[in-house]
Amino acid sequence: MTVQTTLQLGAETSTVLCVEDGHIVLQQELQLGTASLARQWMRHTPPTPLDIEHAIEQTEDVVMPLAAKLMRADQLQLRGPGAALILQAVGAEADAVVRWNLDEVEDIFNRIAMVSQGRPSGQEALPTEPEFYAAMVIVRECLHHLRFTEVFALS
Repeated sequence: MTVQTTLQLGAETSTVLCVEDGHIVLQQELQLGTASLARQWMRHTPPTPLDIEHAIEQTEDVVMPLAAKLMRADQLQLRGPGAALILQAVGAEADAVVRWNLDEVEDIFNRIAMVSQGRPSGQEALPTEPEFYAAMVIVRECLHHLRFTEVFALS
């Protein structure tokens, strides 16, 4: 039995797709996207810690109910405009596949937190666009609450 879970991270909404042995077993649209989350909660550039906390709360509310529906898989495949934002931010080559384990995602998120608390973004070599922050919040919360150990992004 092979299970593949994909998060199509869009600007206004996102879609989770679970495929088992070539058959779609779950397809669910999430009212959560990089631009919509940024527009609602990321009101500063770079976003403040409070902006990020509100975004995390909203993301948890959307993501946590999925935990009972998903089949167990270790990897989350990330696609779409949100994946492209993240890949661009980390300097990935075009058509690259980038993998991060949970600790590596946490490392990026901790760097984001430092910038939100006033550290110059240039010291962390991260973009300050609210949509990037929103994308990272969504990915981090998916890994935590849906119990993935690794994410890989495709441009």
